[in-house]
Amino acid sequence: MSPGRLLFAYPPPRVLRELWACDKMSESSAVDLVQIQRPSRTLTAPVERLSLGDRQGRRIRYLRVSLTDRCNYRCTYCMPAEAQTYDPKSSVLSLEEVVGVVREFARAGVSRVRLTGGEPTLRRGIVELVRSLTALPVGEGPELLRVTMTTNGERFAPLAGPLAEAGLSGVTVSLDTLDPDRFKAITRRGDLQRVRDGIAAAAAAGLAPIKLNTVALRGFNHDELPAIAAFAWEQGLTPRFIELMPMGSGSLFAPGELMAAAEIRAAIAPGGTVADAAEGVAGAGPATYWRLCEGPYRGLRFGTIAAMTENFCASCNRLRLSTTGQLHGCLARDDTGDIRSAVRSGDPGALARVVGTVLGTKRDAHGFKMDGSGGPTKAMVSIGG
Repeated sequence: MSPGRLLFAYPPPRVLRELWACDKMSESSAVDLVQIQRPSRTLTAPVERLSLGDRQGRRIRYLRVSLTDRCNYRCTYCMPAEAQTYDPKSSVLSLEEVVGVVREFARAGVSRVRLTGGEPTLRRGIVELVRSLTALPVGEGPELLRVTMTTNGERFAPLAGPLAEAGLSGVTVSLDTLDPDRFKAITRRGDLQRVRDGIAAAAAAGLAPIKLNTVALRGFNHDELPAIAAFAWEQGLTPRFIELMPMGSGSLFAPGELMAAAEIRAAIAPGGTVADAAEGVAGAGPATYWRLCEGPYRGLRFGTIAAMTENFCASCNRLRLSTTGQLHGCLARDDTGDIRSAVRSGDPGALARVVGTVLGTKRDAHGFKMDGSGGPTKAMVSIGG
């Protein structure tokens, strides 16, 4: 980077007009967390290049960025029922800051970013943010950053086309049941039909791949797993099933609800499965993929994400950036590095030092235990999974 290059680009008035125009469809319910018009006076210093290898020799290629700690749902395994305390506006990274931080990670070799929440579609300016991020080069070559999103899907239908046009590469929709009554029970407020409309809009907009994430819960949706998989396959989606994890100090974790990945596979494919190399599944991430050996869906693929029973920590290639700019080396740990203070300090070496410290202390494995202990104090909603 040349000494005069700015880390954080201030959007011109035309871009700001487009940003707000794109967001008018959801203005009444969007969470206005930042004023993107106000530039920061502390973000113009050139920055030292980041080093993205950790002490286990793992190379970071993937960054998950939480855009808000707020959500329009209150899923029972993710958020407590009582009122939440949200981060103050002053502590939230502005969209300029998000772009600037991601630019430096991409410059150092991160090739994929996933936007999460809370619920990321609540963040104003998300279309223009995606447009800015997808224009970032990876390293020094011609490759551009690949940007995807995880959403609950309820607000996604009107955003699907604009996000696809802005360069979004794919979307993962969380869906734990196909039963409207169960859906309301687990989300405490969601509308299943709007989620299905969001999935249809994503497909119509040409977003690919579209993945469906389901947390498998014994006593809630264990009897629906084959139907959810069939729904996904018939829609051209890739279904993935997730083991329940003891986030929030295990306060929302009931050990009897946990379905192990082996049980999930047996429920979906009683005739057996074969391991799949996940060719053509961009950004497989922590999922392991399988194909059915028999039945009407023989040969089709589904994934399991098995943090509890089939640990995948040895291949972890990701970091997580929270809404307030805290860099998490592990979903299952509370250790963080303060990216927000680094980028606001004006110190050109601060960002590299924080990233280096996080990677230097990134653990060999998580501490989840089957009784619900060993997890972090943070709730899933605060970091986006």
